[in-house]
Amino acid sequence: MSLTREKMIDMAVNKYFVGLNNHNVKSATDVMSEDCLMWFTAAKYRYEGRAANITHLTEFTESFKVIDFHNFINVVDVNNRSIATRFHIDLTDHDDELLSMSNCNWFQFDEQGLIK
Repeated sequence: MSLTREKMIDMAVNKYFVGLNNHNVKSATDVMSEDCLMWFTAAKYRYEGRAANITHLTEFTESFKVIDFHNFINVVDVNNRSIATRFHIDLTDHDDELLSMSNCNWFQFDEQGLIK
């Protein structure tokens, strides 16, 4: 599948990140391949497969009353079907404690146009 720059940004920002802002795990994971691997190298966490990602992201969205990914900066490589998205995130837990940070996620897309 041919992916445009706009399609990759839509999938990473609007489907994945904004989906999580809306506590919509389905939106965030519908764009993932069945064998999608998500890992956090600094924390040594690995989620292998869409089902594991659904479990992880469900726990994540249930842990925070407010999730606000914003201030996106996207670097897209159309030829290699990949995007790096820098963002700021504000998380408010159920005790109204706020955690703010900046980070970057890298997304690689498979031949079917899904995040792998």
